[in-house]
Amino acid sequence: MSSSDHATAQSLVEEGKEHYRLQRPLAAWASWRRALGFVPDFAPAVQALQGLERAQQLPAAARTALRFEPPGSPIRRKRWDKLFKARDLDDLSDASEAFATLAEQDPDDDAARYNLAVCLAWLGRNQDAVETFRQVVCLRAGAKFEQAVAAWTLAEVLRHGTGAEALADDRAYAWTLECDDATVDSWVASCPGLHPVAAPAGASAGPRAFTWLDRPMPPAGPKLEVGDVPRVLAQVLKFPGCLRLSSPDSAMLDHVYGEVTSALGERVRPVRRESVPLPLPLLDAALWNFRLPADIEGEDEHRLRRAAVEHYYEDVWIHEPRHALDGVSPLVAARVALGGNAIMRAQLTAVVRFREQLGERAWTANLYQGYPFDRLRRRLGLDPSDAETVDPADTSCMSEDGLDRLVLADLDDARLTEAYESAAALRIDRLSARYASELTRRNARSLGRLDTPALVAPLVREALSAGHADEALHWLDQARSFNSGRDRRTFDVWSAEIRARSGDPEGAVDLYQRLLAHDPENARLALDAAETLLDNGYVNHARPLLDRAQQIAGRQDDSALVERARSLLEAAAG
Repeated sequence: MSSSDHATAQSLVEEGKEHYRLQRPLAAWASWRRALGFVPDFAPAVQALQGLERAQQLPAAARTALRFEPPGSPIRRKRWDKLFKARDLDDLSDASEAFATLAEQDPDDDAARYNLAVCLAWLGRNQDAVETFRQVVCLRAGAKFEQAVAAWTLAEVLRHGTGAEALADDRAYAWTLECDDATVDSWVASCPGLHPVAAPAGASAGPRAFTWLDRPMPPAGPKLEVGDVPRVLAQVLKFPGCLRLSSPDSAMLDHVYGEVTSALGERVRPVRRESVPLPLPLLDAALWNFRLPADIEGEDEHRLRRAAVEHYYEDVWIHEPRHALDGVSPLVAARVALGGNAIMRAQLTAVVRFREQLGERAWTANLYQGYPFDRLRRRLGLDPSDAETVDPADTSCMSEDGLDRLVLADLDDARLTEAYESAAALRIDRLSARYASELTRRNARSLGRLDTPALVAPLVREALSAGHADEALHWLDQARSFNSGRDRRTFDVWSAEIRARSGDPEGAVDLYQRLLAHDPENARLALDAAETLLDNGYVNHARPLLDRAQQIAGRQDDSALVERARSLLEAAAG
């Protein structure tokens, strides 16, 4: 062994460490393996490889020992051998050029294209590798489905490494805002739900940290449900002269950013919005965006954690668009896959498999509480890994097709309610309306505990989409009958909007005036009412409401609302 070989091996070890730091574990593995080619049993490389193999914080696909695949036929073998005579496959750049040439010569050579993707992954060219694995999936999804799934599972690792940031699906988002310290201190002191985070013992002085919760912490107990526990709106850091709001949930962060800017107005100035891929060990960070009472007992803690996982994956995650699914959500991808698209089916299967690997890590076992991802597969209409893990009668994780097939007459009120809640979580009005109308027809006891506006909304939308305004108003009257007046204002606003849309502006104005009689200083209500009438062509009916909105907003020094009302009045006059 020469000193040159030793130096090269050491350089490759350092190269691998840099790949690992940049979230490129597949490239790190390749660098460390290549080091052993120069110095067999080189201790730093051996230790690095063993450390990667034992890195239980990483999903299994990130610790995969990849190998080149052989050609798929004798004819291709001859073509490969001829080209390889002038190539050094131990040189990854040379190998990638060779496999790229083979793939170009024979576009159907899936093994050559797979090996090209592997070379690119080993080189740390993650974005190019993802695109090449996509081509592999297209070639293999029909006849080699399982191999297509394995390829796209590797792409899930690659899309979160440096160089492929634009392809990452799991991200951390942050808003930074500038503001004077007195204003920030006043907001921190008055903001409900903002809880200081204790600094670690011995930590040096730094920014003040807070967790912003959406509600007070409820008392622990067996009756506590996952819908009752607080959600984390954002993590907040207070620096001198600025605030930093962060969350793995983009929509939630935009909501709290709006709350802060609305509360502080011109005293706060947005500086920048950031978005970076989450580290591989934290790709499921959005799942843990809730908090449990500190004194919760073991059994209740386990129950709520499991319920949180079920809710997140089966009711929330399925709706989030993903680059890995060509920009559509898992639920939309499932419809495409079930329609016969083998490529989308392979991609969706791989995405679910990768999430399953995140749940199988030893360090997250207590968090996932044994959640079987066959529940998620069933929700999406995919084939289960083990059909015994899911009760076929469980409606909570049924697919759209499964819920469509249930016979309403066969369901008691409890199962009917569970089926409605499952359908509502799919956000398919046709399906939700089917169960909501039956619950209403039966006057089921569960109506008292359900969110009545959410229950009746799909019924109203379905009626309106069919052009039946009278039926939509009927459903609102039905909702009032079992709602005990809790949501009267909401139903009155909806009724007014329906009347405005269906040719009854006088009826709409009458309802709006009654609402304003109960809330006479609500400038926003007056403005929204006027805009609804304007949107439906009733300018004369809208003018008095615009005048009223402008007057109220003027008394309240709401300059933005005054200006909006004035501009609408000018447009109406024109």
